[in-house]
Amino acid sequence: MDRIQSALSRLQALFLKAAEVMAVLVALIVLVYILLGEDSGPYVTGVVTNLSLLIFAITPQTIIAIAIVICLYIALKKRV
Repeated sequence: MDRIQSALSRLQALFLKAAEVMAVLVALIVLVYILLGEDSGPYVTGVVTNLSLLIFAITPQTIIAIAIVICLYIALKKRV
């Protein structure tokens, strides 16, 4: 059982590191777009377009739902 928990813990750490790297990559792409504008290339423009569509798609109800899920996660984690 300890081996499974250890493996899952390492896998979770790996996924968290991957998410951090991807977030930094997206931030760098947005920075390139801010610096170069429309001349930054089709890939950078596409990423910024998709990011802006995602931001506009998030409604206040979605933000509340995400906050509730995070609060439930924290409450359950404290309980265990």
